[in-house]
Amino acid sequence: MQFASASLVDAVKMEKIQLAKRIGQYLNADQADEDRALIEDIARKLASDISRQVREVLAYELRRCNRLVPDLAEKIAKDVEEVAGPFLQETKAISDKAMVKLIPQLQEYARVALARRNDLSDEVLGALIESGRTDSIATLVRNDRVVLAEPVCGTLVNRFSDNIWIMDQFSARADLPLSIVDRIMDKVSDHCRSIMLNHYPVRSDVAAIIFDNAKVEMIWNQVRKIDDTQIHAVVSELRTNQRLNPAIAIEMAKKGSLAFLESMLALEAGMTIQRVRDILRLEDKTSFVRLMHAAKVGEKLAPAILKLAKENYSVPAGGKA
Repeated sequence: MQFASASLVDAVKMEKIQLAKRIGQYLNADQADEDRALIEDIARKLASDISRQVREVLAYELRRCNRLVPDLAEKIAKDVEEVAGPFLQETKAISDKAMVKLIPQLQEYARVALARRNDLSDEVLGALIESGRTDSIATLVRNDRVVLAEPVCGTLVNRFSDNIWIMDQFSARADLPLSIVDRIMDKVSDHCRSIMLNHYPVRSDVAAIIFDNAKVEMIWNQVRKIDDTQIHAVVSELRTNQRLNPAIAIEMAKKGSLAFLESMLALEAGMTIQRVRDILRLEDKTSFVRLMHAAKVGEKLAPAILKLAKENYSVPAGGKA
């Protein structure tokens, strides 16, 4: 008797799954309004069915439907992850105005699904940032298919500036407005700051301020009274701890420690210090360019090193080394 009951339940569920599929296909076809109202009533019942599989099939079929009654769309959006996720990643049936109101009511997994899209308006993105938690915001900032306008980025920084992990994820984007770059330079890890300094056009004369003057002075006090061998050991340790970057090396050289710059370039480029010194004499400009590439010195900071090389290594015409 139990076997017969189970078989009957399975048969009913399979019928509902097939019905959900047909209902979804019908609504996708954008049928006449007089027929559509009746079909939408059936869809509402299926969207409330006890079987997750039934609701999942319905939501999947409706994900590309451009026109749905609001209560049905919202019902699906608020369902469990397997139902809501695929629907929210594609649906165009919820207007921007409705989505802005809906986002605070969604579960975090639903906001993660939205964050994977590349077609959200600035208003919807703003609402997502205002309500989202770590998972959805991390998904959003890693989504390089979505365009984050400056005001949207500003909202994100306002809310998550104290979350260094989110700021690090955010800093990895290649399309940040420069005003946002300036705002987050002191909110990311040293490693991410180093990458940003190479990627974005931050002036070398302000790089040390962005890097943190306290750290600059701390490193300078550590190296200013030690010999070149000891300086190389300090630079090696900074590199191991991911606290080394061209900007800080430039600052050390400006303060008087050319050995710090030489060690940084040698370690990053995989060269001997003597070879780096020879290249910095600028007798072969091509070798200098290759050194900058090998040491991962961005084109925005390379001119500062070129200037230091001309002032401290370059041999004047007719002069002696």
